[in-house]
Amino acid sequence: MRRQKKKDREKKNSPPKLTRNGLAALGLSLLAVIPYLNALHNSFVYDDRLQVLENPYAHSFRYLGKIFGSTSWTFEGAQGVTNYYRPLQTLAYLIAYKLFGPNPFGLHLVSLLLHLGVVLLLFAVTAALFHDFSLSCISAGLFALHPIHTESVVWIADLADLQLCFFFLLTFLFYVRVTLQGDRRGWAWRTAVLASYLCALLSKEQALVLPLLAVAYEHFYRPGRESTSLRDKIARYAPLCLMAMAYLGFRRFVLGAFAPSVSRPDLVWSQVLLSAVALVGGYLGKLIWPAHLSVFYVFHPSRHWSDPPVLAGFAGLLACLFLFVWLWRRNHMVSFALLWMGTTLAPVLNARWMPGAVFAERYLYLPSVGFCWLVGWAMTKIWESSPSNDSATSYPFRRLAVLVALGILCICYGAAVIRRNRDWRTEEVLYRRTLAEQPDAQLIRTNLGLIYWNNGDAIGAEREWVQAMGPEHPYVPTLDNLGMLRTVQERYPEAIDLFQRAIRDSPLYAQAHKNLAAAYADTGKLADADREFRIAVALAPLNAGARNAYGHFLSDQGRDAEAEQQFRASIAADENSDAEESLGEILSRDGEAQQARTAFAAALALDSSDSGAHFGLAAIFERQGRIAEAISEYRAALNGDPQNAAALEALRRLSAAPDQAPKNGTP
Repeated sequence: MRRQKKKDREKKNSPPKLTRNGLAALGLSLLAVIPYLNALHNSFVYDDRLQVLENPYAHSFRYLGKIFGSTSWTFEGAQGVTNYYRPLQTLAYLIAYKLFGPNPFGLHLVSLLLHLGVVLLLFAVTAALFHDFSLSCISAGLFALHPIHTESVVWIADLADLQLCFFFLLTFLFYVRVTLQGDRRGWAWRTAVLASYLCALLSKEQALVLPLLAVAYEHFYRPGRESTSLRDKIARYAPLCLMAMAYLGFRRFVLGAFAPSVSRPDLVWSQVLLSAVALVGGYLGKLIWPAHLSVFYVFHPSRHWSDPPVLAGFAGLLACLFLFVWLWRRNHMVSFALLWMGTTLAPVLNARWMPGAVFAERYLYLPSVGFCWLVGWAMTKIWESSPSNDSATSYPFRRLAVLVALGILCICYGAAVIRRNRDWRTEEVLYRRTLAEQPDAQLIRTNLGLIYWNNGDAIGAEREWVQAMGPEHPYVPTLDNLGMLRTVQERYPEAIDLFQRAIRDSPLYAQAHKNLAAAYADTGKLADADREFRIAVALAPLNAGARNAYGHFLSDQGRDAEAEQQFRASIAADENSDAEESLGEILSRDGEAQQARTAFAAALALDSSDSGAHFGLAAIFERQGRIAEAISEYRAALNGDPQNAAALEALRRLSAAPDQAPKNGTP
């Protein structure tokens, strides 16, 4: 009786469950958000510019059909053949672009909010699976702070992994709830399962493995499985399997193939298998010891079972197997964590299918859920275990040790995340830090050279591109960029050779065709230049840069009607100030003053510092006798181009004799 009264008093004095969960959610939210606050003001880096700023699909809702009806990189044209179908990622870019414009802050905020949602969902899923409040808190807290997640959270181009993990966990939470709610509301939970799973499939291809986890959970882990008929079990996960099959059918018959692109066709299957084992060892190592993180890891295929990475991978697989068997007998439900890790990691272990980054930290965002469950369970077991002799000092000491260990781990993880976020501040910093870890990363060195080039440092660009050329076969962008430099240096034979090598390696690479055309134009080979420009715009019809370059070439040849077509096509593909300004110049020469003004105004709406558009408007205003407006536009043009001789002369002329300017000019 006394013991019952004591329990009643403890129950009465203990905080309500809702309050406890609310406090846990608040604490987890702080852990998820605070370490990443210094990343909100990071700039666009790496693929961000291509996927957001140079992606027409991310700028206009008129491309919604393309977003959902084609693969992720089809905006690049013929060279955009890829295995990626991630429409929700592009849709998120589009919505963020409409809300925030070309500002990286908005997209960083979206990524951070998604990460927060994943952490809270992980807490809910863990509670539903393990029914352990401490395990739920520790697992979600570790996930929130694990440094391996920095790439996924702070890199805008990796939004897909955040979306995948969010909808993957949401689907699994709904799936677990199907039975908990009984038959009365079962249909609602089943509908929620399918809707969420569809979103997961539209986020990233790894979602295909979710039905496998559902089948395993249904037959080996769900409470009450012994008393549930086989028919009822199949009825629960069959809709997931059917949706996965429908998704595969869509990719096969609508997109053409599930995986139309093979990145490494020369890699034999024995090397694929050995490399997969080595990759497993690398991923386990990064989960356990997240040090020397890098945005790019150079891939070296494994060719023999005795290679050290392969041996490390075998050791890791054996350790996981023994741990799985031990947990299956000791704590059955926790063994599901290893099943989760292996199933969600398996799709990224095929090196033939993977792109340039075969090994990447972002691929661990979803699999690390299982790792956090294992660590969380180990911590809770140490916390709850009591020595056999019921020592009065040993038991509190163990709990104190757990608290201290968790505190140190959180501080170290949080500090590592904050420090790693700074590496992503700018592209130059990111590439320098990456090359410090991976000095033979030719692609990253090529990108660093492009940063120098855009900053006007041709010497630095040449140094990086020359180094990126060897000793192995160079990347196509390296050949193209070095050829661009040789063109500027007027070393045309070398430039043309480099462009032709790039085209031989990648015939669908529109950028190389465009740059080869420019080199031909500079050397007077106008017919060859016209041919290469036509190939470039045919390969990438939505590429505004290729359209504009061809338009400028045509305009220089006096072919204004054809040039106008290219500029209008460029604007139709993706509104840009270069095309609007150039269109305005053609219309102005043709005497279409009103249409020219509209084009110049559109250019300035897109880029208020466009000095050419200001100059064009000024010339029109001067011809129309609107002297004050002309002077204002000439001055605005000089803000962007202080040495513009024509604008300086016009200002001197109009300021010296404004009364001589035409009062009533005609266009």
